[in-house]
Amino acid sequence: MWGIIYWPIYLSVASACFLIPELIALFTNAANTLSDYCWNKLSINVSYGHGAHTVAWWLSLVAWGMFVVIITIHIWWRGV
Repeated sequence: MWGIIYWPIYLSVASACFLIPELIALFTNAANTLSDYCWNKLSINVSYGHGAHTVAWWLSLVAWGMFVVIITIHIWWRGV
């Protein structure tokens, strides 16, 4: 029962509680994001734009995203 009803609800609420404030901060002031906080705590001075990622990086990101979606569907909707 926990894995079928409550766990997806908990995961959705927890994700929304993190993502909504993070997206608002990202669009209003990038210095308010969690990633900027981590960069400051780790004392990393160089910030690269989105163009710095290679094609291999983007392909691995897409592959990872597809893997996550497929595994999620497989776990929660076993009949699919």
